[in-house]
Amino acid sequence: MIARAAHEDVAGKLMQHHAERAKWEALIVSCLGLVVVTAGIWGLWVSSTDSIKDNYRHYLIGLAEVAATLVDVPLHDTIRDPSQQNGPDYRRAVAPLRRLRDAVPDVRYVYTVVPDGNDVRFVLDAADPGHRTAAGLSEQAGVWELYTDTGPAMRRALGDATHPGVASATDEPTRDAWGIFMSGLAPIRAADGRQIGAVGVDVEASVYVARLDAALRRALLGLAPAGLLIVAFGIAFYRIRLRGLADAHAAVDSAQAAARAARVLREASLSDQLTGLANRARFMECLSDAVERVNCGRQQGLAVLFLDFDQFKLVNDSLGHKSGDYLLQQAAQRLQAAVRLTDTVCAPAANLVSRFGGDEFLILINDLPDPQAAVRIGERILNELAPAYRLFDGEVHSTASIGIVTSSRGGASAEELVRNADLAMYEAKRAGRACVVVFNESMHTRLTRRLTIESQLRRAIGTSQLYLVYQPIVELLTGDVVSVEALLRWDHPTLGAISPAEFIPVAEESGLIIAVGQRVLQQACRALVAWRTSDLERAPRTVSVNISRAELALGNQLLQQVRAVLAETGLPASCLQLEVTEREVMRNPEVALQLLNDLRALGVKLAMDDFGTGTSSLSLLRQYPFDTIKIDRSFVEGLIDNQDVLAVIHATVNLIENLGMASLAEGVEQRAQVAVLQSLGCRYAQGYLFSRPVGAERLLEVLSGGIAVVH
Repeated sequence: MIARAAHEDVAGKLMQHHAERAKWEALIVSCLGLVVVTAGIWGLWVSSTDSIKDNYRHYLIGLAEVAATLVDVPLHDTIRDPSQQNGPDYRRAVAPLRRLRDAVPDVRYVYTVVPDGNDVRFVLDAADPGHRTAAGLSEQAGVWELYTDTGPAMRRALGDATHPGVASATDEPTRDAWGIFMSGLAPIRAADGRQIGAVGVDVEASVYVARLDAALRRALLGLAPAGLLIVAFGIAFYRIRLRGLADAHAAVDSAQAAARAARVLREASLSDQLTGLANRARFMECLSDAVERVNCGRQQGLAVLFLDFDQFKLVNDSLGHKSGDYLLQQAAQRLQAAVRLTDTVCAPAANLVSRFGGDEFLILINDLPDPQAAVRIGERILNELAPAYRLFDGEVHSTASIGIVTSSRGGASAEELVRNADLAMYEAKRAGRACVVVFNESMHTRLTRRLTIESQLRRAIGTSQLYLVYQPIVELLTGDVVSVEALLRWDHPTLGAISPAEFIPVAEESGLIIAVGQRVLQQACRALVAWRTSDLERAPRTVSVNISRAELALGNQLLQQVRAVLAETGLPASCLQLEVTEREVMRNPEVALQLLNDLRALGVKLAMDDFGTGTSSLSLLRQYPFDTIKIDRSFVEGLIDNQDVLAVIHATVNLIENLGMASLAEGVEQRAQVAVLQSLGCRYAQGYLFSRPVGAERLLEVLSGGIAVVH
């Protein structure tokens, strides 16, 4: 009995020693983990705030550069007398700046300043005359009033004898008696290049400050779950380490290790190896259980969200599969953050995020109170996925399309729910991507139509069903037709005429657009060669061909195709113009810039299509080697009735022409639009007013009849 008691006492002391050692080791490991996580979150916060500051600086500079193009320099030079304030010349000079201020809600003040020896003085101020702040201060500065608060940004914009002025922006919000602002400034230059002063645009700093505060809050919120995970990890480490040190419980530990190994094997068979999320098998298992609970009345409802990343293949193709995998891992983390989960997977009321394969993710929402709740969850997920992803040395934006189906439809199996959510996801992509769509029965009809279009399009390639028509492009000054744009049409023997708006997206999504685009390029070049051979005087100088997103992604392969077609047809490179949309260029600006420079070196002309509908900034426009900028028809439609549209087109045309490019207005249908475009200095136009698209065999006949242009 004494020996047994002594043995138990020794064993107890040994266990106490092991417990103390395991506790300190777990504490050290947890502290190290906390330091690493804190450093990582701090780094993310620093990078996000730097990105916000840089983007806002470009926004301010862009506003100031637009404002600078609106200043009438000769008229501005005549205003220097304080008595001129709000006189006829003053009002005429400041009117464009006031329209800019009214058109952009964030803008508070727009003004011009000029150097006067060592002093700086106001000239124009877009503030309303007589308007005062809540503190009673006049918002409008007087002509030749001394500006006493010049900062580094203004000094850079004004320049000096050795350094010409450059567009600049304030780095931090500036506070004065009139409020808190961020400012953008740009030089005002005369036609001979002489700088006469600078234009300043003051923007309310509330949006900028709110973005920085949001970034800080997200960083701080990220510490909370990280802390909990580290605590959980420390506890787990403590227990595992204690079991490893406890020799007296070796047999029990062995049994527990075997059980743990079995659980790990099962988890591995039901988990995605890349992201750690549930895989297809686990999701279908959990969804089947949830459907059974709903059918038996033990759960009020469920929803399945089918998520597919937009243009993920481009990330893999351009940046490599390693970058694509890293993007998926970050996306998985964001999805888990956006969806409230429980600790027990597949338990009632437990939501589940899974990777279904590739860039497809499925989300199960249990105990759904109403179908609209699923839509709100989908929108929250889109917001969570919106910020840029950091991939090694750079960052990319990758949106997602989400299809939703709910159990309110009743009676559907797990497989049917997934299929219907997949259909809804496809409709989200068709609707423009980066959105949420809820399944309905009409989607089956549209899918059948889409599959029919795709199968028939495969057969139509290379046949007379697909043909080109050509729309003239007119020089507004002379009325001459200088070019034509090749447009693809499809006349099916049983389906009839199929709109390009319907079959082109199908061609892009199915990959058929590569073959279609190559044939369009060949036919357009052959047509121009035939016109030039038949009647060189009447033939258009160039033919313009649209390049799709998929063709642009071919990179050097597209360059080789263009070179081969020009050699085959004998068409001079200067007679071919390739059109790319603003939206597609900005998907991957660096890659697009390299390809466009290579095409330009080949001698091919380049045009940016649909300008004004994408995300590029005016300051970036000068980096690309475009010959022509095509102003989107949505602006031309409002040209006559909307003064704001008129001001924007005026500024845009001036900028395009100042950059040495040609401006072209699309969708011109009224003679009044032609007159206004001519007065604004727009160089080219196309639209139904001049001619509808015609076949190649009729083009020279149409051109011989002449094109009417208002002078």
